[in-house]
Amino acid sequence: MTLDVAKDNDLREKILAENRRVHALESNVYLQRHPEQTNFFQTEILQKSLDKLCAELGNPKSRILDLGCGTGYLYLQLLARGHCLTGVDLSLEMLEVLKQKIPPAAKNRSTLTVMGVEDFVETDNEFYDAVVLSALLHHLYDYESTVRKICGKLSSGGCLWIFFEPLKQKIRSSLRFTLHKGIARLDESVYRLEMRLRRIRLLEEEYEWSDYQRRFGGIDPNRLLELLRSEDMEIKNVEKYCSRRYGCPALFATRLLGTQNTFNLLAKKR
Repeated sequence: MTLDVAKDNDLREKILAENRRVHALESNVYLQRHPEQTNFFQTEILQKSLDKLCAELGNPKSRILDLGCGTGYLYLQLLARGHCLTGVDLSLEMLEVLKQKIPPAAKNRSTLTVMGVEDFVETDNEFYDAVVLSALLHHLYDYESTVRKICGKLSSGGCLWIFFEPLKQKIRSSLRFTLHKGIARLDESVYRLEMRLRRIRLLEEEYEWSDYQRRFGGIDPNRLLELLRSEDMEIKNVEKYCSRRYGCPALFATRLLGTQNTFNLLAKKR
């Protein structure tokens, strides 16, 4: 093993260990700590995106792999629509929370596995009608390699849905960016106050390594598009918008300022 490979492996393991640690800390209050995933603006985007995915799948009982399923943000929505779900997450604590949320009548359509997603896609031999992932790629050391392997797990006509990823982009208007940051500061101030009143720890100092790709500004969707096309994937939809803790700031920034910090992507195997 060369020195560079050894360093890469050490860094990968450090990122995995930090993700295990951080997600264990926040597992019981994950969605309470992340209202940006549950406010009215984001909920509307989620439901419309789910509708698009299900329309592409056609089969109401498709086999779906949810990588980084966490406490069930996408998992429970798809399970409620009748699909058969396999969920993978490296956090045992997150999956324990998810288990408690699965309705008894849906348990026969649910399989949960504690494992890092990179190891899972490397060793699992199954094929799926869809692979979905929410807020996952920015946690990975090498997300491009992982996405390539994910494409290999799709059956013909299968869908890949990448949801709620931080958008890496250039600043095109200094004025709009200034207003964008001003809204973000106000939004965050209200959030901090709410968390303090609810006695929920912010954990800000804990994300340095777990949110690894944020060090580089997030995920570049253009690179993903090139990668997916090289894997014989047809791009069905790319959606960019501004995510905020609360719905009104997100709506204002997206609709009036036209600023963006988040993206979703839907692709289908030819």
